[in-house]
This record gives sequence, structure tokens and C-alpha cells, in this order.
Amino acid sequence: MAPQGHLAERGRSWTELLEPPYALSAIVVVLCILAPAYSAFITATVLPSAIADIGGLAIYAWASTAYAVASILGSAGSSVAVSNAGMRRTFVLAAGVFVVGAAVCASAPSMPVLVAGRGFQGLGGGMLIAGAHSMVREVFPEALWPGMLTTISCTWAIPALSGPAVGGVLAGLGLWRTAFWVVAPIAVLAGALTWRILPETGRGGAGAARVPFGRLGLVCASVLCVGSIANTGGAPARVALFGAAIALVALMLRLDNRARTRLFPTGMLSPANRIGKGFWMIFLLGMSTTPGGIYLPLLVQVLHGVTPAESGYLYALQSLAWTTGTLLSAFVPPARVRWAVVLGPLLTAVGFVGLVLTISSGPMGAIAASLILIGGGIGTAWAHVGAAILSSGRPDEGAVTASMIPSTQLFAVSLGAALSGVIANAAGLGGGASKPTAALAGAWLFGGFVVAPLTALVIGSRLNRSA
Repeated sequence: MAPQGHLAERGRSWTELLEPPYALSAIVVVLCILAPAYSAFITATVLPSAIADIGGLAIYAWASTAYAVASILGSAGSSVAVSNAGMRRTFVLAAGVFVVGAAVCASAPSMPVLVAGRGFQGLGGGMLIAGAHSMVREVFPEALWPGMLTTISCTWAIPALSGPAVGGVLAGLGLWRTAFWVVAPIAVLAGALTWRILPETGRGGAGAARVPFGRLGLVCASVLCVGSIANTGGAPARVALFGAAIALVALMLRLDNRARTRLFPTGMLSPANRIGKGFWMIFLLGMSTTPGGIYLPLLVQVLHGVTPAESGYLYALQSLAWTTGTLLSAFVPPARVRWAVVLGPLLTAVGFVGLVLTISSGPMGAIAASLILIGGGIGTAWAHVGAAILSSGRPDEGAVTASMIPSTQLFAVSLGAALSGVIANAAGLGGGASKPTAALAGAWLFGGFVVAPLTALVIGSRLNRSA
């Protein structure tokens, strides 16, 4: 039986996604998510082994920060790329850049080179994810948007189940470099299938939209400033970097308001309207995924002596719970959606409190339960918030609105990764991963990030009060 939430309200069934004319497009969307999703889980699993081989613990978080920052460039610029070159050329380019990044990571002789490779992967991955969201709006009818957004969330379950196993086995065999190659064929397949089934589009020429590299650069520079705080000595320098980050964001927003080709849809950052509330929730919930995604495998390996595969699966629980929460929330009647949007952040906040209490001493079952609460809470609210954003944007800004959902998530992840590195290094983790240091870093990380879901809870309680 099809879920009786959004689709039933409009008289549509999820089975339509498996039938012409939507089936092949749905497959493309899934493949575009699978490549970066596998990259996330496999990298999280093998990165401690890479650090043991080539060093670079002090810049551990930069592997995620570089990926996320580059993803912002790819994701936010994808709508302009599609406008100029068409969807299929954009997807093929994205797949090619992603594969180049995998090759650089696989051959990295040092951590800085691996970080650079992750940047290339992020650029391609960001374009793939944003392209997938744009396809949802452009190819599928509005009644099927919640179903496709749920499909995107559920797609993460596949690499969540198999990614840690692949990464753990390869790390255990000393083949962590090979782990970066296993995701490349997925990106190649996504690009090839896109080229085959999507029509030739894109106007090009004098009427082509310009990629706003300047404003994108300001966004990325602000995140890099925050990320650099962790490796900068002296309070004055750290304060200066933080101030520079705020100034860069303010300048970018001012330029965007005056631009013909806008990065942000109208009202995106305003908490006074529905679309603004929705984007703020995406940002805060997206940020909530970062401390566990970056540091949990390392922390549990140091504190509890688990294997790389076990630590990878423990982290994967968060994503699996996200998928489960999304599926269950699809059955929520329309009249109850507002409660799901509030319950989700509440569960996530409770999960963070649980990690603060259990990360150092366990038991492992309690750590697992806390991760399930974090992921399940995000999943409970995510698709409903995304659908609210898509239905609240201006009709002439549809492509920008759709592409900014993953862009906002990626910006949240990049900022969250940078802040995670700052907190972890402030706790002493950059100087060595001893048990006392890891315990302190874990408590600071998860305790600090509980603010994000709590703020999302407040915003969620007001999401449907204004259009």
C-alpha cells in the first residue's frame, strides 16, 4: 500500500515513479545520489587508516571541509550550468570531476593531497546532488515531489548498509586507497545514463547565464576562514578569522540582492516567511549531521577499540535512521505534518544529549541508540520541510529554489565540519588521539552541536504559521 501522506492527498501513488515516463529519470536521480553517498560512508570508514599511513591528524576535519566547500561551488553553480549547457552536459561534467577527485585521493602521498582530491570529489558530487534535486522539480509533477524527496533520502540507506563493510574490509587489508576507486563506476554510470535519456537543452551564446563565481567564492572563503581557526595560534588571529567570515557572508548577501543572476531565491534567509523558515531548518538539521559523520569513527576506535568496519556501521546507523524516519513520516496525514516538523528536531537534540553522556564510557548500545535518535529525527522532518520550500518559492525561481536545498545542506555541512575541527582541536585532539583527549573532544563536540536541533525545533514550531 502506498503511503497516505502527501501523495494520497493529491490522488497520486508512489508506484508512478516506477512506471513510464518517470522510471528512467528516477533511476538517474538515484545514481546521482549514490556516488557522493558511497563516498561519504567509505571515506568516513577508511580515513582513520589513511591518517595512520600518511599522517595529518591535525587537518583531519579538512577532508570533510574541503569536500563540503567544493560541494557548495558545484551545487550552487549547477543551476547556471544547466541553463547554459543543459542537464546532460552538466551531469557528464560533474561525473568526470568526481572521478578525477577519486583518482587524486587514491594516489595521495600526503594528507594535503588527499584533501585536494576530496575537493574535486566535492565539486562533482555537489553538481550531481543539486542536479538530482533540479530534476525532481523539472521532470516530475508536484504531486510526486514528496515521493522523490523521500526516494532521495532512502537512497542513502544503500551505501549506509554496504559502504562501511566495503571500507572496513579494504581498510583492514591495508587497501584504503582502493576504497576511493570503488565509487568511480557509479559516477560514470550516472553520467552515461544521463547523456542517453535526457534531451539536449541549454541556451548558451549571448543569452547564457553567468556563473556567479565571485559570490560563490565569498561563501567558500567564509567557510575556509572558520575552518582555519582550528589550525591558527593566538586569540587575536582566531577572532580576526571569525570576523572575516561574517564580513564575507554579509558582502556576498549584499551583492546577491543586486545581481541579475541570484544565488538565493527571494526570502530564503528571512525567518519571517515560510520559505525562509524552511531553509533555516535545512541548514540547522544539515549541520547536525557533521560531528558524528566526521569524528565518530575515530572516537569510537580510540575510546572503545572497535574495528574500522564496526565504527563505519555505527556511524551508518545515523543515516539508516534518517531513511527510516523519512519513510515513516511519509505515512503522516497532512494535518499532522506540523507535528512531524517539530518532533524531528526534538529527537535529534535528545540524541546529542545521549552522546554527551555515553561517548566516553559507553555502553556501545547507548551510543548506537543516540545516533538512531539523531538520524531518525532529521528524517522525520526533512522531506516535509523540503516540500514546504518547493511549494513556497516564486514560480520564476523554481530552479534556484530547488538547487538551493542541497546547496544549503552542503553549506551547513561545510560550516559544521569547520566548527567540528575547531572544537576538536581546542579539546586537544589535533595533538594526538589519546583516550582522555578523545573523551573530552567527544563531549565538547556533541554538547556544542545540540544548539542546532534545538534552534530548528523553535523554527519548526512556526513553519506553517505563515506563507
